[in-house]
Amino acid sequence: MKIIKKISYLFFTIILSSPIFSSTSFAEKLPALPVTLKNGTGVINQNIIYIGLGSTGNSWYKLDLNENKKKWEKIADFPGTPRDQAIAIKLNNNIYIFGGAGKENIESETISSLTDVYRYSPSEDKWEKIDTSSPYGLVGHAGVSISTNKAIILGGVNKQIFDKYFINLNHAKNNSSIKSKVINDYFNKPIEGYFFNRVILTYNADNNQWGSLGTIPFNGTAGSSLVNDNNSITLINGELKPGLRTSEIQTAILENNQLQWNTTVQKLPPPSPEQQQDGLAGAFAGYSAHTLLVAGGANFPGSQAKYSQKHYFAHQDLDKKWHKEIYGLIDNQWKVIGELPIPLGYGITIEHGNSLYLIGGETTKGEAVNSVITLTLKDKELIIN
Repeated sequence: MKIIKKISYLFFTIILSSPIFSSTSFAEKLPALPVTLKNGTGVINQNIIYIGLGSTGNSWYKLDLNENKKKWEKIADFPGTPRDQAIAIKLNNNIYIFGGAGKENIESETISSLTDVYRYSPSEDKWEKIDTSSPYGLVGHAGVSISTNKAIILGGVNKQIFDKYFINLNHAKNNSSIKSKVINDYFNKPIEGYFFNRVILTYNADNNQWGSLGTIPFNGTAGSSLVNDNNSITLINGELKPGLRTSEIQTAILENNQLQWNTTVQKLPPPSPEQQQDGLAGAFAGYSAHTLLVAGGANFPGSQAKYSQKHYFAHQDLDKKWHKEIYGLIDNQWKVIGELPIPLGYGITIEHGNSLYLIGGETTKGEAVNSVITLTLKDKELIIN
């Protein structure tokens, strides 16, 4: 085995291995995607990974982890309009797609916060549109299953404000001064002016019904990561408004069909002592060895400082930064425990066994990638391959 780098910590040893690391020793290295993918979505069902949408358009692919020789295979195309930032959730061994940012129909001139729902049957390799609409537009939302038939969805942008921005941009496309005003008017508002969703939505696949578990006791977010472990749900960072992230990590326990939010709020530490933590959007997140890991994501360093000075267009003139830090919740403390091979965000996280597969994403300047990175904790070691 070829070792590139080894970093020792008090409780952890991080080993970054080369792509030829033995798959039988720790975690299996999966083949790269046949296409580059960012802002897509994916899910695992019966040991088969399904991914698609985003920069792939309507395309979908699967990889069967039960097979000895792993390969990505094309499956039926998604029948709706192409979209970014949809979410996929497994319910009743089918795959449900909720919302996204895309055109309402092929005649539409601008993108919208979509409310539609689609279902994919793996046994039939068939998609169908479900006769329902979400109560709110779904862009920047996050969701997980909380039972075999029920999903919970948190956060997301306000549909009316989001849609109106792109309508105004389209009207001003031939007038640079009006376009600049539209952009400034949209971004130059405080957090409260965006009305990000705070309603805790539920969806029941058995009866095709939407419900609510009340509202979250904090600001709504977009682009957060959401994970669950038994009855514990964790919402990680995300945007408080366009261009401004939070470093807060909110946790709740699902009891008696209600979410009981922890009053003690954790925060990701700065990536290094000389840096401020401006929070992340589009980060990878999941559990390995019952340890929550957060990796990558992007932000605008300096935006929190500007916003605190009431510069509400907080990311104006700031460069967007993609990150490669890997954080682990160790002994109830967040620590930087490793680095991705490259800065990366806005990809897909798949949990399988003791491993996380980080699929696709975008790197610096928003370039889409086709990589599949495996993170595995084993015997107090983080293996990256």
